[in-house]
Amino acid sequence: MKILQLIQKQQLRGAEIFAAQLSEELLGQGNEVILVSLFEGVSKLPFSGRCICLEANSDKRFWDFKTWKKLAALIAEFQPDIVQANAGDTLKYAAFSRLLFGWKAKLIFRNANMISGFVTSIPKKIYNDFLLRQVAGIASVSAICARDFIQTFSFPESKVEVLPIGVLPVKETLNLPEDLIKILGASDFLIHIGSFVPEKNHQELFLIFDQILLKFPDLKLLLLGEGPLKPHFQNQFTDRSEILFAGVRTDVDAILPFAKALLLPSLIEGLPGVILEAMNSLVPMISYNVGGISEVVSPETGWLVPKADRGQFVKAVVEVLSFDNKSKLKIQQNAKQLVEDHYQVSVLAKRFEIFYKERIRIN
Repeated sequence: MKILQLIQKQQLRGAEIFAAQLSEELLGQGNEVILVSLFEGVSKLPFSGRCICLEANSDKRFWDFKTWKKLAALIAEFQPDIVQANAGDTLKYAAFSRLLFGWKAKLIFRNANMISGFVTSIPKKIYNDFLLRQVAGIASVSAICARDFIQTFSFPESKVEVLPIGVLPVKETLNLPEDLIKILGASDFLIHIGSFVPEKNHQELFLIFDQILLKFPDLKLLLLGEGPLKPHFQNQFTDRSEILFAGVRTDVDAILPFAKALLLPSLIEGLPGVILEAMNSLVPMISYNVGGISEVVSPETGWLVPKADRGQFVKAVVEVLSFDNKSKLKIQQNAKQLVEDHYQVSVLAKRFEIFYKERIRIN
């Protein structure tokens, strides 16, 4: 089978990282796979196969005829059975390219979030309904997100498959990266990993952290990620040495195991890979109950808090930091076992392959 994975750009964001990991596994299973990005990016993604950038113009993303044509030409050359659009502008580019140039490969859309949180007006719904007419199947990151997608667009349930994000086996790491040792010293730290965008709710995160500091004044907060809101928060906390902005990192797997907990007070989520990475690294997970997070985080595997209940979130973090190691370890082991049993990329790649073949056969 020939598969073209379309991503926004080569960047260390969940959607792109998983698309690359999935592509690598599909390649290893004997498929032909190419990874195609719309826009230029500088990050190295975990894929050893052929990578192509279409060099799209971000100023013309709503009417980029030249790039739609480029994509069609690439598809004519590669002759894929499947084109999978992975977040960002990928569905828009793929749908218009298919509509205008008539290529026949089956288009799959990777739904990685609660789509209703973004389709906030009738014009947006009409526009996305139009794009979805070109789609043969939806790979949804969670059951909750799948139901939300079906309800939002009245999309045929038979075309939607729940295919969660996955993680790779944990690599053993003995020490924090040297630059973080210098910054953190011997201090315990909490961690947040995510783009600085409104839905990640950083302002709430800082309010939560301030309350936790009242009980644990030597604690630090490590923030990994970039995004449009980052300069605002950096300016807001220039005099706060306990809040550390570390940017995008390629060594998250070497940092996570040393965190006391991963905090995720998001307002909108699908099923973030960072949750599974934390669970796989035996790091306690505290999150608001949004999107598909409740499908993996439960009292047996982590700490799930009602959305926007800051008091309960603070209470959960304090509990994690105060828990005796034996009680906490049981929850951590349960979480790791769940990930190992159901969320390994190697297992999910086989499920994606089956889904692709069904879409090719049915449509």
